Amino acid sequence: MSEAILAAQNLSLSFGGVHAVRDVNFEVREGEVFSIIGPNGAGKTSIFNLISRLYDCDSGDIRFRGASIMGLPPHRIAGLGIARTFQNTELFEHETVLKNMLIGRHVHRATNLLGEILFLPRVRRQELEFRKVVEDVIDLLDLQTYRNKVIGSLPYGVRKMVEVARALCIQPQLILLDEPSSGLNPEETEDVSFWIEDINQEYGATVIMVEHDMNLVSRASNRVLAIADGEVLAVGTPDEIQTHPEVLRAYLGD
Repeated sequence: MSEAILAAQNLSLSFGGVHAVRDVNFEVREGEVFSIIGPNGAGKTSIFNLISRLYDCDSGDIRFRGASIMGLPPHRIAGLGIARTFQNTELFEHETVLKNMLIGRHVHRATNLLGEILFLPRVRRQELEFRKVVEDVIDLLDLQTYRNKVIGSLPYGVRKMVEVARALCIQPQLILLDEPSSGLNPEETEDVSFWIEDINQEYGATVIMVEHDMNLVSRASNRVLAIADGEVLAVGTPDEIQTHPEVLRAYLGD
């Protein structure tokens, strides 16, 4: 069995006395696709915000490769090898696909402002390396057609893919996908399952996905965490989760 790349231990988070996350525990094994499901308001995105360090938890710990990340500022998380997308795309609308992806890569910039102004050999080598990584991701997700298109001119489904591509330019070990099928039609949603497989198997990234579409969850996931009202209901395979009585009760009522 693979070791845990990420472990959440007794996570709790509240807003004004309302518990968004309550004593949540789970582990994500290296190399798997791990999905988090639950009704609206269950605490799924709050868990992502805790992992991304956008929120501070009230109690508990999150460990990445065995080391706690709770004391780190948000901008350090990408440098560790954790990338994230958002439910609503967060792209530079007036820039091209290529420039958005290069911006994502620049989290690994190792040069200074003066060297960049003078465009020293080290800067040129770095830019070539960045461009190679970006082109590899473009090939992986079949974005060649859109390389030089401005983001604002693209259909929503392509924008969602570009945001994933930008996250991959970080070369993450772990990628968090927040509702990747949100706003997509059935055909586009089916495509999502294929590029999740590519990200996981060809790119080698562990995936944590928050998702409502159970067909996508069933196709793409190795294991699923079901939560409701901020609490863990069950962890298991997609088939186990879909027949679990507590999960059915949370979705369908008594």
